[in-house]
Amino acid sequence: MKKRYHRISVIAASIVASFALAGCNDDSSSTNTDSKDSKVAMHAVFDDYQSDMKELDGSALGQVTDEMAASRQVLDKKYLAELEKVDRNQLSDEDKIYYDTFKFDRDLAIRGGDLPNQRFGTFDIPSTHFYNYIESNAEYAGKELKTVKEYQDHLAVVQDYTRWVTNLHDQYIQGQVENTQLPKVLIDRYVASSAELIKDTDDAMLKVGLTHLKTLAGDDDKLLVLQYERAVDEALAASKAIVTYLAGDYKTAARGTAGDITDKNIGWGDLPNGKVWYQWQLDRNSTIGKSADELNKLGEDLVADAKAEMERVARFIADKHSTDTLTAKWLDDKGAEQTASYKVINADKTVNLSNFFDYLNSEAFFYGRDGRTISGTEYAKACEVASSKTACEAALTDYYKFKNDANDVVAKYFKAIKTDYKIVPIAAERELYDGVASYSGSSTSFNLNTNPKYSLQKWNVSTLLLHEAAPGHHFQNAYSLEYPPADKPEYIKGVWYTAYAEGWALYTEWLGLEMGIYGELNANGKPTFKDGTGMCKTTGVDYTSFQGGIYADAEECNAIQYFGSLNEAQLRNMRLAVDTGIHAKGWSIQDARNYMDANSALGDGDIASESFRYAAYVGQAVSYKSGYLVIKEMLEKAQSELGSNFSWIEFHDQLLKYGDQPMEVVETSITNWIASKK
Repeated sequence: MKKRYHRISVIAASIVASFALAGCNDDSSSTNTDSKDSKVAMHAVFDDYQSDMKELDGSALGQVTDEMAASRQVLDKKYLAELEKVDRNQLSDEDKIYYDTFKFDRDLAIRGGDLPNQRFGTFDIPSTHFYNYIESNAEYAGKELKTVKEYQDHLAVVQDYTRWVTNLHDQYIQGQVENTQLPKVLIDRYVASSAELIKDTDDAMLKVGLTHLKTLAGDDDKLLVLQYERAVDEALAASKAIVTYLAGDYKTAARGTAGDITDKNIGWGDLPNGKVWYQWQLDRNSTIGKSADELNKLGEDLVADAKAEMERVARFIADKHSTDTLTAKWLDDKGAEQTASYKVINADKTVNLSNFFDYLNSEAFFYGRDGRTISGTEYAKACEVASSKTACEAALTDYYKFKNDANDVVAKYFKAIKTDYKIVPIAAERELYDGVASYSGSSTSFNLNTNPKYSLQKWNVSTLLLHEAAPGHHFQNAYSLEYPPADKPEYIKGVWYTAYAEGWALYTEWLGLEMGIYGELNANGKPTFKDGTGMCKTTGVDYTSFQGGIYADAEECNAIQYFGSLNEAQLRNMRLAVDTGIHAKGWSIQDARNYMDANSALGDGDIASESFRYAAYVGQAVSYKSGYLVIKEMLEKAQSELGSNFSWIEFHDQLLKYGDQPMEVVETSITNWIASKK
């Protein structure tokens, strides 16, 4: 009956720059340096490490060889030993953050390098359809530049790409010999995602720059054009060789059956040394040191808790309509509008969540599918790039409303941020590929997919802006620009941890509850849906027309917007269970899909995409909730120990001003901050 459209999951905007996990403690060496000398010595370690690493591998894309992995291991051990000569006790609390972060990185890199099959100690191995590094590196190598001089300099990058992909090819061959391979069910998608890579036309990925260079080159540039053309031909040949190999001998020797989503032998736990490697992947992504079993159990428990709260919302909506059965319009496979009934409250008065999920995926809850024609708004010009201008204008109207309504509330919890963000619709040609939304720090823009088939439901407006913009990723970015520490080491500026970045964004989704976005809170800290401070206000909103008249009043509006927050939180809860389920518990792709379908209102297409993501991007999915839980725990610790001295603004300042940290370092940082406030 109901058709859930593929929303395309948000792909993380960045890749972790360093490895991470080790202990984070207050032990230190017994040198006699004073505070100033210790700081100088620590900075010297960081600078020398970066210098030596750059000298070791100055290639544009990095050398993917076992020899390079071994050489990095030597440097990691050397500089960990150098760091431990610095008296940590003599450092300020701020410098201890930097010390602990560097130690964290070196410890995990060393631990990974000491395990068999060193090639797995990098995000490049294995490359998969989800993060296809062959394709992204080829796009970088083949990109269009502005001047002949830039092409002259970039020639080395094209040549380096050929070396890089050839080395990667060798690593896959070694993996085949050692039976450390991707399963067939992932290889098919990997090869399919590489199709653009091996095109040999003038507009092909690797030839874009060359084609443009030929239009710029004069008589004096003929030699450069010949050299560039030769380099591109070699890059194409190397690309075709690896893709042909992956589709042929590599796939033939791989585990499982192509296209079999019921195959339970697809996780890393089934590889030689796989359980140890998977734990390492969990550690570097979560940075909290929990085992696969602990994370799986945590996920299962959180999923159950969120499901109970979803049932509360469903019962509230049914009571609001004074009926056990909700009705809504939907489109059949021929595009004809039909009316469907969804029995939300069963005869025994229990909640039928599956039917409620289906109701919330009906046409009325999607921009551009709700029968409305929206035009002539102040966002018309911005929406010219979108595939559906009416859907775009409707979406931007609502998203800007929430932004403006929430700004005053958000300001009470943070130092003033001068940098604003804008909401930018994704261009039509990118709508099928760029996910539902993202935040770009370089352009301070919240990028929104408004395609009717690939966008999020209307009930995600509040939580999506909280996560991506203010006070989520936008505040992370703005803080780094507006409130930087005075003497932050260059090494630390390049550190990036998914658990920190995404943990913060999840925390800001929760903070929406504290800020009263969905209404005043009850004794259990849950929204009552009354007197919300977000977009669903009691006065000033015409609910017969707002978002197409899908709410009876402000309370229902708050309840369904709150459901969006619950559903996004549930996605991250499920990731703990599903990632560990696939890689440590023997789950198949189908098992993962069944689990997500039973516990959330995600669409069928989204579930399909997510299930392959977790199989391919090993361990990364656990980072989101792991980071959030540490921040939430530290908040509760600070509130408990500081009492009336607790300040939201100061707490958030301490979390944000130093930038990305492993979560174990966050714990130390907040603990030291609490002690300084007593």
